[in-house]
Amino acid sequence: MFRDTYSDPDGLETVLHEYELSALLDVDSLVITQIEAVPRVLPAPECPWAAASAGRLVGIPVSELRTKVGRELRGTTTCTHLNDLLRSITDVPALLGY
Repeated sequence: MFRDTYSDPDGLETVLHEYELSALLDVDSLVITQIEAVPRVLPAPECPWAAASAGRLVGIPVSELRTKVGRELRGTTTCTHLNDLLRSITDVPALLGY
């Protein structure tokens, strides 16, 4: 999950951006076989459209995500906040002890 918040001077927290991410990886190759980004809270009406860009990563090894996201998920079809979340998947193999 990615969550970006703002706290006003009184301490009231407001969520500005929030995405939930689900992904399945092939155990042997660590290639993404399924991925879905679900927008929860976003600031503009067109922002939820960016969630579909995550699907463009199916078939990509997680080791290539940092480069692939930076090169291919650009412009108005995606979101920098979502891209940050997608790049974080690169760390999954290390967390699993691969």
